[in-house]
Amino acid sequence: MPSPEIHDPSEVYLHLHTDAEVHLEPVTPEFWPQIGDRSDLQTGRLITGMATDSDWPTWEMHPAGDEVIILTAGVSRFHLDDGNDVTEHVVAAPRYLLMPKGVWHTMDVVESGRAVVITWGEGTEVRPR
Repeated sequence: MPSPEIHDPSEVYLHLHTDAEVHLEPVTPEFWPQIGDRSDLQTGRLITGMATDSDWPTWEMHPAGDEVIILTAGVSRFHLDDGNDVTEHVVAAPRYLLMPKGVWHTMDVVESGRAVVITWGEGTEVRPR
């Protein structure tokens, strides 16, 4: 019987391809700033796990699909920018957000915790905060 692979989600992300394959994506400092340039990540879903112990340094937007952010611990303040308004939403774990496609968003830490993020990668854009 084959053994399962076990990984730390802060070191390796899962990329669920549309062909039902799972690919492992090493986490590097360049990963998020360069995600829009990675044609191999433009289909399927990217699953990430992360500590929420510091504010996000950038805004991001996913034009082709909604994003799910699952807070498993802690409290976070999400800022959403739809091009007309910027709103804030404080979310305490255990809760999840369904982030609408096409909405710029970023996060501040209120109380450190953990999150799981499921992202549709196609066309992801990142801008400085």
